[in-house]
Amino acid sequence: MYKKPEKKPCGFGRIKPGGTPALWLAIPVGLVAAAVIGIALQAAPVFPHNTMNAWLRALLIGVCVAPAAITLVWTVVVDRSTIPGALPHPEHSVECTWYDQAAKDSFHLLLAGTGLGAALTSFWLPPMVSWTLIAVFAFAALVFAVSYLVLKES
Repeated sequence: MYKKPEKKPCGFGRIKPGGTPALWLAIPVGLVAAAVIGIALQAAPVFPHNTMNAWLRALLIGVCVAPAAITLVWTVVVDRSTIPGALPHPEHSVECTWYDQAAKDSFHLLLAGTGLGAALTSFWLPPMVSWTLIAVFAFAALVFAVSYLVLKES
C-alpha cells in the first residue's frame, strides 16, 4: 500500500495545515505590491526637482518597501498552527503581560514628560516648542479618553 510522504516541517509556516509554505505566496505577492508602491510613489509629486531617473527611483523605493510588504503578506496568509514553536494563545504569554505594562508605563511617562516639558520650555525656549509639547499632551489625553469610553461601553 502506498503511503503519501509527510511534508517536512516549514520554519515559516504554511498557508494551511499540509498546504504550501506561506513564503511561497508571500514573496511574489509582496514583491508585486512593493513594485506597485514604488511606481506609484515615484509618479507622485513628492519629488518635484529630483533629477534621478524615474525607474531607478521606483526601483529604490520598491527595494525599501519590499521587506515590509512581504512580511505583511506573510502575516495575512500564514496559518498560525503551522509555525513551529508558536504559542496557541499568545495573548496569555508573559511577553504580552510585559508589553501591556510597558505600554501603560510609557503612556504615563509621555504625559508627565510632555506636561513638564511644556511648563519648563515656556520659560526658556521659543513658544513653538511649548505649543508642540502641549499638542502632543492633548493628543495623548484625547486618545486615552476615547479609548477609555469605547472600552467602558463594550
